[in-house]
Amino acid sequence: MTEPEKILNEPVARPKRPLSLGAGAIVVHDNKVLLVRNRYGVTKGRYLLPAGRVKAGELPDQAAARETFEETNLRVEIEGLLGVRLWVMDDGEHNYFFMYKAHPISPISELLPNLAEVDDARFFSREEMDALGPDETWSGAIAIAYKGLDSEAITWPNHAHLSDSSGVENAERWRIWL
Repeated sequence: MTEPEKILNEPVARPKRPLSLGAGAIVVHDNKVLLVRNRYGVTKGRYLLPAGRVKAGELPDQAAARETFEETNLRVEIEGLLGVRLWVMDDGEHNYFFMYKAHPISPISELLPNLAEVDDARFFSREEMDALGPDETWSGAIAIAYKGLDSEAITWPNHAHLSDSSGVENAERWRIWL
């Protein structure tokens, strides 16, 4: 083997970087969007979507539904993928955050903020979101909330049934958003 062939056949060292996944739900009911006010961290005191990190073995849409229930006591059904946020954090971690349009399947009367995580959870109209100042929310959350209210916004639905020839037999472990 020649020297150039040896170089081409050597394994390439790839840099390792921390990676995290997050997911949130844009829960729409009566032309309003569910927002929660966080109690901790850099988002303390701000109204955002119910959201959080994806756990090991969990798919992002499942995490969005779980986080919504944990924070608000509302069960939701995911309709489709509405947006993705990519963020390279100050420490170099790459965070991929998936935002799903959803609708409640629990009665709205069951809405109850989980005070261990959030101190308020309620549905906001466009006008109420417009009234929130920059210290009360994050513009990215409001932008995707507006998109959730747009009747012409396109969501990418899950086509898990397309896994028939992928070797994945359980549709709960497979997602393809088209």
